[in-house]
Amino acid sequence: MGLFDKKNCDICGEKIGLLGNRKLDDGNLCKNCASKLSPWFEERRHSTVEDIKRQLEYREKNKNAVRSFSITREFSTDRYHVFIDDNKGLFAIAFNMSEQDNPDIVPLSAITSCRLDIDEQRVEEEYKDQDGESRSYVPPRYNYSYDYKIKLGVNTPWFDDMDFKPNTFSVKDHERAKMMNYEQLASQIITTLTGAPAPAPVYSNGMMNQGYPQQGNMMNQGYPQQGNMMNQNAPQHGTMMNQDAPQQTSGDTWVCACGATNTGAFCEYCGSPKP
Repeated sequence: MGLFDKKNCDICGEKIGLLGNRKLDDGNLCKNCASKLSPWFEERRHSTVEDIKRQLEYREKNKNAVRSFSITREFSTDRYHVFIDDNKGLFAIAFNMSEQDNPDIVPLSAITSCRLDIDEQRVEEEYKDQDGESRSYVPPRYNYSYDYKIKLGVNTPWFDDMDFKPNTFSVKDHERAKMMNYEQLASQIITTLTGAPAPAPVYSNGMMNQGYPQQGNMMNQGYPQQGNMMNQNAPQHGTMMNQDAPQQTSGDTWVCACGATNTGAFCEYCGSPKP
C-alpha cells in the first residue's frame, strides 16, 4: 500500500480521510471514534486497538452516570464547571453536564492530589530617552502577569490527571480583584474536592512565591504595592514594617530595600549590594 492510501478505522471499519487518521500503537482510528474518547485521555498513540475499544465501551456506560448525576454543588470558572454530586460522592469537570458532552463521572475517592499552580511572568518596563532609545528604570521596574492551573491527580483506568485553568487570559499585576477571585475560587474547589484545606500555591516557574498574593493575607502579601513608586514593581514579602531600609533575615537570606529576598551578594531585582 502507498503512503497516502486511505485506511480503514480499526474501531468502526469506516474509511479514513487523508488527514483524518489518528495513529494507534497497532492500528488506525478515525476522527469520529477519536472524538468519543475522554477529553482527559492523553495516551492514544501508545494505546492498542483493544485499549480504545474498551474505553469506548466505558464511555457509553458513562452516559448512564451522566443521566443519573444530581448536581448538588457547582463551581464556575472562565471555561470549565466543576460539578459535585454529594449524594453519590461523584464529580465531573466539563463545559456542560449533558449526555451529548458526556463528561467523565469520577468518584471523589479517586482523587489522589489537588493543588493550584501559578505561572508568573515578568516583563521589564522601559522608557524612551531624549534620543528615542529604550532605557531601563533605576531600579528596574517590572510588569507581572499570572496564569493559574488546578492540578488534579486521579486514579482511574483511563487517565491520571484532570488539570484545568480557571482563567482564560493572563491576569495583570494591577488586577488585584481578579487575582484574589481566582485564588479564592481555586481554594474553594480544592477544599471541596479533597475535603481538606487547600495547600499553598505552587509556582511552576520556580519564582518561589515572589509576586503573588498569599492565602490568609491577600491584601498585602507577595505582589507589587501601590503608594511607593520606587518600589511599585518589585515583589513584596510579607508585611514590611520599614520599606526604606534593608532588612536582615535569618539564615543566608537578606531583604533588599526594594523588597526582594536574596541569597547572593547582590539583589536579584535591582542590583544593590548586600548591606
